[in-house]
Amino acid sequence: MDFAILGPVQVTDARRPVRLAAKARAVLGVFLLHPNTVLTRERLIASVWDDPPRSALPNLQTYLTALRRAAIEVETVPHGYRLCLGPDRLDALAFEEAVREARLEAARGEPAAANRLFARALSLWRGRPAEDVTLAATVQARIAELEERRESARLGWIDVRLRLGLYDELVSELTALVEAAPLNERLWHRLMLALHRAGRRAEALEAYRRARSVLVAELALEPGQELRELHAAVLDDGPVPAPELETVREPGWTGICLLPADIADLAGRERETRDLVTALDASDAAGGRAPVIVAVSGPPGVGKTTLAVHVAHLVRDRYPDGQLFVRLHGASATPRDPSDLLAELLRALGVDSAGVPASTEERAATYRAMIADRAVLVLLDDAAGAAQVQPLIPGTPRSAVLLTSRGPLPALPGAVTYALDVPTPAGARALLAGVAGADRVASDPEAAQAILDACGRLPLALRIAGARLATRPAWPLAELARRLADASALNELRAGHLDVRATFEASYATLSPPARHAFRLLGSVAADGVAAWTVAALAGASPYDVDGSLEELAVAGLITAGAADAAAQPRYRMHDLLRGFAGELFHAEESGERRTAALRRVAAEARARAAGAAAELPLAFAPPPPDLPARTPPCPEGGAWLAAERGVLVAVAEAAARAGLVREAAGLAYALAPFLVVRGFHDDAVRMLGTVAHAAATAGDIVTETRLRLVSADAEVDRRRAGTVADEFRHLLGRSSRAGDRHAAAYALLGVAATLEHDLGSALTAATLAAERFQELGDGHGLLSAWTEIAGIQFYLRRHDAVGVTCRLALAHLDGHSSLHRARFLRALGIACYETGRVEEAIGHYRTSLDLCRELRWETGERLSLHRLAQAEAALGRHDTAIGMLARCARMFVNAGDTRGQALISYTLGEISRWRGDERVALAHFTACLDRLDPLNEHLWSARTRDQIARSRAALR
Repeated sequence: MDFAILGPVQVTDARRPVRLAAKARAVLGVFLLHPNTVLTRERLIASVWDDPPRSALPNLQTYLTALRRAAIEVETVPHGYRLCLGPDRLDALAFEEAVREARLEAARGEPAAANRLFARALSLWRGRPAEDVTLAATVQARIAELEERRESARLGWIDVRLRLGLYDELVSELTALVEAAPLNERLWHRLMLALHRAGRRAEALEAYRRARSVLVAELALEPGQELRELHAAVLDDGPVPAPELETVREPGWTGICLLPADIADLAGRERETRDLVTALDASDAAGGRAPVIVAVSGPPGVGKTTLAVHVAHLVRDRYPDGQLFVRLHGASATPRDPSDLLAELLRALGVDSAGVPASTEERAATYRAMIADRAVLVLLDDAAGAAQVQPLIPGTPRSAVLLTSRGPLPALPGAVTYALDVPTPAGARALLAGVAGADRVASDPEAAQAILDACGRLPLALRIAGARLATRPAWPLAELARRLADASALNELRAGHLDVRATFEASYATLSPPARHAFRLLGSVAADGVAAWTVAALAGASPYDVDGSLEELAVAGLITAGAADAAAQPRYRMHDLLRGFAGELFHAEESGERRTAALRRVAAEARARAAGAAAELPLAFAPPPPDLPARTPPCPEGGAWLAAERGVLVAVAEAAARAGLVREAAGLAYALAPFLVVRGFHDDAVRMLGTVAHAAATAGDIVTETRLRLVSADAEVDRRRAGTVADEFRHLLGRSSRAGDRHAAAYALLGVAATLEHDLGSALTAATLAAERFQELGDGHGLLSAWTEIAGIQFYLRRHDAVGVTCRLALAHLDGHSSLHRARFLRALGIACYETGRVEEAIGHYRTSLDLCRELRWETGERLSLHRLAQAEAALGRHDTAIGMLARCARMFVNAGDTRGQALISYTLGEISRWRGDERVALAHFTACLDRLDPLNEHLWSARTRDQIARSRAALR
């Protein structure tokens, strides 16, 4: 599809005219007058109507729709619309291109070629631009600008033909032109010159007389100096020099370098440097048809400019014609206008200020012409967006662009994007050492690590920390580490003109009010990354409502929009120091009432979501609240969501607790704890439950505190630290009994039973009593937990028939409860069968248990069931199959850091070796098992293993 604006507006598709209604043609005319330019809705309306009607905006949308239906590709871009066209599709751009080439040919001394190009350019004009559509007065200046360019081109063409001696054709043409524009002295000058060169001296003098007469009569002015000097030369019949050709001169500059000073050794960024150098060397990837564009994005302070300048210096020899540099101030409240940037570049390239064109389009064309076919590297620092950058892109493939921006620039065609993150731990340490001194950093590695952690490995923060150390040679690293830990780290991260907080404030100041509010809310929760629902809940809005603010924060580099998480949600991440800054603003700019309301909303939303997602898991080890959802079969989607949101949910619970929202925090902690324990995140569970329990104690809510401490102590039992919480369960039992809380007391009693590993008779009595109390209370979950403990105690007492009875009783009462209970009791039933010689039956129970564990993503249960299955396979003589299973199981135990599990693998391998008749290898495995077991917490397995070692040694005597 081709377009024409130099006359009536025309659109043709395969040379067939495309018909449009009058107003749609007018809107198209505005786009054609401003090709490749982002036009806001307001500017379009002001260009089409002098006095816009109330319906201007919906009308404009209708006209834009009409253009798109006609296959005219008007793009919707940030802040407006754009129609992208090249010289091959729009006559105005073809005119500009031909005129530029004509002037270059004239400057090269090729007037014949220039003549052909000027003729081609002027032939594109069919009348006044957009003469058949009605446009507002605001557009007339652009139309006048185009007409002035036509007259300038016509004059250039005349001068070229004067050089070629085409006087006769010029005389007739110029005669008509001066009749149409009798006050144009330049045209009278060319007419006199053409007449004189054609040997028509008298007519040349008559032309001067007529010109003087018109000027005096109309303007009361004598002719100018140029015209008078030509008149005198004609009177004297002397030589008359040809006028200077009005051309764009080829650039006379060479090897210009505007880059800032480099850092001699940019420590900690070696990999990133190699990546960017490689990207800039990828001209082949562009097919040799376009300049390479490499866009480096990242949060404020991550070192984008430093890295880009360093890389630009490294590749200078690849761009011998020059290296340009401009700051775009994209992170400020007033990013620089592309027109001003082009003027700066043109002046740097030697264009006199008076010769810089007026319009952005003409400046861009002149800039591209000056660096055409040259090898120039253009470094654009701190870009605001693609619209600001696009006019600064060279037009020929030998050049390259390296640009930085705080957010990604997806709308920049053909750009290689490079997201810059903080350095690796080793790179960050090298950066700190490079500023503070390697020996200084090595002298106290622990304090150095604390500084790196407090700075979040952010290069700007590390440079400031290093500078402060360098200016205080006697300062121990531990002093700075202490200061960074004791107060807000941002208070200490200032040195000279470098200031982390000020850098963050500059980006924050550019945001819209909704985006500022969203940023402050992100400071309320200490989480590495959030999904949109978290921000929406904090704001009391829908995820759709906050989407625009999150996008704005990403563009500003204040958050990073990463890939979708395990639950297919986009996640937004924020650097630790930025989150600390957001937290400062949250407390400074949000009232206490608004802060509390935000945390209450997000805690309630988090609890509801977590409770629903964890409905496949058992309830926490405490009297259950009344409003929890019923247990469901295994649900991969819920587990994936909890895995993705674990950090956020823990952070929300802790933030709500610190804000005094005990009920909301406790509800979330209770709902989330089973997932944390089942998936092996015991540290998270204990820390979260402790924080919320402390808040409950501070608020005087003893009942809630007791329940949270029960859940926390049970988490320690789950990771086989029962001995560490024996006193805790006894204390909670006494407290609950004194308070008359029979339900909490039943859980505490069951907890006490779990800690009596050295008194199994008392443990069985306590667990049985707890089971009776749960039956009385109608707490099915508590009853299943009690039966689990009873079966375990019976196993250690080697009452295997009783274990079978307990497990079958429990399996008959599982309706409405978590499948995890079924997996646990099936494994226990399998053990009972195995120990009583029914190995085939045991294998069936183990396999069913293993399948359930995998459905639940319960890795602990999966490891235990797989180990038991391997043991049973080995007992049936299928040793190779068993050894393969044990190898897989061993890797799982190693990955989980489960030394007890690794010990039991050695125990089973010892059994297999004995069955195979190799008692010496069996002894080695049993010895390895004993070495791995903790004798304080695993006295039963330790005793068994010692018996096996004694048996092996006796057999080997």
